[in-house]
Amino acid sequence: MSENKQNNQKKQKQKQKQNHNTKKQRRKKAGTQKTKQQSKVTFSADKLTEFSIWYENILEYADIVDKRYPIKGMPVFKPYGCFMQTKTMDLIEKEWESQDIDRVKFPTMIPETFLNKEQDHIKGFGSQCFWVTHGGLDELNVRLALRPTSETAMYSMFSLWIRSHNDLPLRVYQTCDVFRYETKQTRPLIRVREIPFNEVHTVHSSVEDALQNLEDAWKGYYKVINDQLGIYGLRLRRPDWDKFAGAEHTDVLDSVMPSGKVLQAVGAHYLGQKFAKPFDIKFTNKDMKEELGYMTCYGVSSRLLATVIGVHGDNKGLNLPSTVARYHVVIVPILARKSKVPHEDLLSKAEELSKTLQSAGIRCKIDNRQLRPGEKYYFWEMKGVPIRLELGQYDYQKNEVRRVLRINSEKVQHPLDNIVELLQKDLKFVDETLNKRALEFHNSRVTNCSTIEEMQEAIKKGGFARIPYYSVGMDGKEGDKKVHELTGGEVRGTLVGEEPPEEGTLCLITNKPAKVYAYVARSY
Repeated sequence: MSENKQNNQKKQKQKQKQNHNTKKQRRKKAGTQKTKQQSKVTFSADKLTEFSIWYENILEYADIVDKRYPIKGMPVFKPYGCFMQTKTMDLIEKEWESQDIDRVKFPTMIPETFLNKEQDHIKGFGSQCFWVTHGGLDELNVRLALRPTSETAMYSMFSLWIRSHNDLPLRVYQTCDVFRYETKQTRPLIRVREIPFNEVHTVHSSVEDALQNLEDAWKGYYKVINDQLGIYGLRLRRPDWDKFAGAEHTDVLDSVMPSGKVLQAVGAHYLGQKFAKPFDIKFTNKDMKEELGYMTCYGVSSRLLATVIGVHGDNKGLNLPSTVARYHVVIVPILARKSKVPHEDLLSKAEELSKTLQSAGIRCKIDNRQLRPGEKYYFWEMKGVPIRLELGQYDYQKNEVRRVLRINSEKVQHPLDNIVELLQKDLKFVDETLNKRALEFHNSRVTNCSTIEEMQEAIKKGGFARIPYYSVGMDGKEGDKKVHELTGGEVRGTLVGEEPPEEGTLCLITNKPAKVYAYVARSY
């Protein structure tokens, strides 16, 4: 055998060995790259090409959740992640309170008899329930479900609270956990069995009032999701075969993740009188006649935080808007060995600066760990802190700090005299930039398609394929099967408020006359 042939075979074996890494090994490698000094551990994963690995790693390395709790699908929120999740829900809660929606707190367990009152509902959720069958050693007469959602628990009480039209509208919300026995592959924040949830439930005296309430809810969601979290999606009316169990119709906000799959961030449902009848939710109107109430419900879960993490992050790690960032600013004192300024003075200055920022509402952290400055820089970049302030001996002498933005690594010297005003402008710039990037990404992932090949290419690229479609009623379910065979995706719904196709337009799947534009995507 020739020497060249031997060398080629040797190279081929080496290449095969390198490609033999398992997905688990790649995950580990993605999050634990080290520098030449072998002491500086940094986050490094390609978000666009291997989003699943990126996502799993950043949740671990940024201390968002710990998956080691011994119940599948029930990770533990660590302090850093818990702050972010709580802040996300706080934004939603403040919006509901501004709309005069009152907070309540209902029990976690729901009697099976309540769930059975609305047949479509129990069909939709019965198989996902966690059941409590014993109290201590005694078997219960009626099984109790850990709430998969709160309709049946709340509506049993609404029938006691409502008597007259003067009691309406009734609008309440709660932030709680719901429990669903998720049988698919679990994924923290996205597909879990204990779901952090904010939900609103309302009763109205008319169809018009109920539907207007839903429009007001969507305005509130857009205010929080677009303006404060800087993420975007499409409000889609779900097909009849895939609406919320027991709803007249369901609207969702689907956001495109870097993987190309869409994630439902909001679910909003018009229930009509479907729950009012079995739960006897009635009121006397102005004419003293008895009527059933008209109802709505809507909610968001930890998927909202997952969307923020996925859309804004980059290959260095998290990239957080100021609204949910645990720290707006990290101060890194540069404690050089031969500093002309005593370390005690630098640390004292950092403490003074931190107090100034905290008093102005700027969340701040001083990193005075015994590590090299570069290690700290990498660490806080991975954690997504919007602004880093470096305070060295020369900065101290000039009464200034070096400011570095996480979003673009821009470095400038900021005088300490008006530091609060300057940093507030920086945070506004960060939020506006993240918002703009997210909107551009979203718009780039909605593709108009006039052929099956274009639809397939759009789904392969990732995001939504907009196609002319014959129906999203129950008669359109067969077409959805064909869509799945062609793309691996599904008909996610129709854009609320969008005009139908021009007369003569044919459905891309069946060649029947198209009644709507449907949005096709792969989903989590």
